[in-house]
Order: sequence, then structure tokens, then C-alpha cells
Amino acid sequence: MTVLRRRGVNADTARNGVEAIEKVAARSYEVMLLDLMMPQKSGYDVLEHLATLPQTGRPLVLVLTAGLEPRPLDARLVIGTLHKPFDVELLVDTVTGCMKARGSGSQTSPARAQTQQPEETN
Repeated sequence: MTVLRRRGVNADTARNGVEAIEKVAARSYEVMLLDLMMPQKSGYDVLEHLATLPQTGRPLVLVLTAGLEPRPLDARLVIGTLHKPFDVELLVDTVTGCMKARGSGSQTSPARAQTQQPEETN
């Protein structure tokens, strides 16, 4: 989160899925970076909660994952996926691009975030 803060992004963190849900209930976020594997409630649980919110009240979600998603991700909620380890500049560019798209007041969805696949090793 430090790299985002250095770029002027007001970033917040949650230690687990329960805290992420509580934070989304307490305030509005433009973009959420969501790890699928979190303690207490998974990223999938957080996505299920976000799906119950009005579209205007939910953040754009960028999923961070260490592997392949065992379950499909809801395309209405998830704008892209970054696979760990990911390029930090790609993360910053994606987050700031999503924030600009969200801040434009456009009723259309921003372009899908670029996904980064893990490099294959031989």
C-alpha cells in the first residue's frame, strides 16, 4: 500500500475478510484490491457480500491471487486479476486508471483491467 500512498492514492487495509466487509459497510471505496485467500472470510465471501450492495455503492474490484481461481469470478464485480508475484507498476497503473474511470462520472464500466499471468518456469 505504501507505493500507492506515495502516488497520492488514499489507501486502506484490512487484515481479513471480516474486516474488509466491515470497512466497505462503513465507507465508500472506489477500488478494492482483494486477495482471494484471507483468514476468517475469504475473498469469495467478500465478493458475495459486495454483490448484495447497490451497484453505485460498491467498489471496482481487482483480485490479487497466487494461483488459478478454483471458482469463477463474477464479471459484474471483478474488473481484473493480478497473479502474484505481480509487477508493482502494473498494479499502480491499474488502480489509478480505475480511479480515473470511476471519477469521470461515466455510467459505463471502465475498461477491464489488464491481467498479468504468472510466468511459466521450465
